[in-house]
Amino acid sequence: MINCFNLLNKIILLLLLLCSCASYSQIEEGQNFCVETKGASYFPLHYNSKKKLRWGSTFYYETNEGTKEFNGKSYIEFKQEWEDKNVALLYLREENGVIYQYEKDLNSETIRYDPAFEKGHTWKGANGKSEYKIISFEGKLRTPYCKEYTNLLVIAAKVDYGSFNFFYMKGHGYIGAAKEGKLISCETPE
Repeated sequence: MINCFNLLNKIILLLLLLCSCASYSQIEEGQNFCVETKGASYFPLHYNSKKKLRWGSTFYYETNEGTKEFNGKSYIEFKQEWEDKNVALLYLREENGVIYQYEKDLNSETIRYDPAFEKGHTWKGANGKSEYKIISFEGKLRTPYCKEYTNLLVIAAKVDYGSFNFFYMKGHGYIGAAKEGKLISCETPE
């Protein structure tokens, strides 16, 4: 009977530990993984931590690699190293609150987000084919790591590899994506 009681205590302790890790994970010092940072940007570009993001049945790590110059403008380079060791590079910059993405193959920029955009606003990417639309500033998303994110920026995107809803949280940036209402990608607390 004492052995069963000890085992039960160990299981309860393990469950409490797992719950506390998920609820107190941080992006930056003092920042809760599941809660927005009031007054912060939906696209914080200057984080120095390594993010792990799930996408379908695989994952990638995203790291800030510093700045790169293109056409006289400075962009922050984000390296996305996938589980299979493939690497993608993303170049973002901010000017007057507007977030631009440099499209290296087009030698041009696409607006990723402009705080002046209102719900329903649509715009095209630099390639003229990609299409984006602000769906909500009050979006919600459930992931295996957070019971429910709230107050999210939701952008619908029609891009060459599919149609998705992308979710962004103030102070954290990208936290997940859904396709046809199903979660297909999310940030992990690792």
